[in-house]
Amino acid sequence: MSDIVTQILEGAQYMATAVIVEAKAEAEKVIANAKAEAEAFLQKSREEIEALKDETIKRRITVAHLEARKILLAAKKKALDDIFARAAEAITSLPKEQYLAIIEGMLSHAEDGDTVKIARKDKAVITSAFIAGVAKEKDIKLTLSEEYADISGGIILSGGEVEKNLSLDVELRALREELEPRVAAKLFS
Repeated sequence: MSDIVTQILEGAQYMATAVIVEAKAEAEKVIANAKAEAEAFLQKSREEIEALKDETIKRRITVAHLEARKILLAAKKKALDDIFARAAEAITSLPKEQYLAIIEGMLSHAEDGDTVKIARKDKAVITSAFIAGVAKEKDIKLTLSEEYADISGGIILSGGEVEKNLSLDVELRALREELEPRVAAKLFS
């Protein structure tokens, strides 16, 4: 019986060794697969991080370009604003004769019976006598209003239900819309 027990023990030992060898082989496969998956995941993560880094850099460069363009446009707008503001100041600072020539040009839009409103600061320059002289030349009746217009210069013509705003602000705004593209082209090209 001892031979049988020995045989059974040897068989069991053989089977246990075979199971252990097979388990080790299976464990090595699982470990190898896990390592391969981890390596693949790591590589994919590196590629995604690299792509994300490149995309982030591109986005930041684009944002920086847009910001720079915005700053440049703001600087150009400020330069144009300054130019047209200086032009407005130059007109309001003209000698009396030149300023009255501009007002006379504005009065060419007057119609018989119109009332002329002026800026308070122009009351010493644009007088009733001046308005009467222009009206006589045009052979129409014009009246200088006793009310002042809230304008920086120029005139407002009122006749019936129609009002013509020929203030310097309005005229310069219209002139700016017309001239700004050409001024900008000369300045910034």
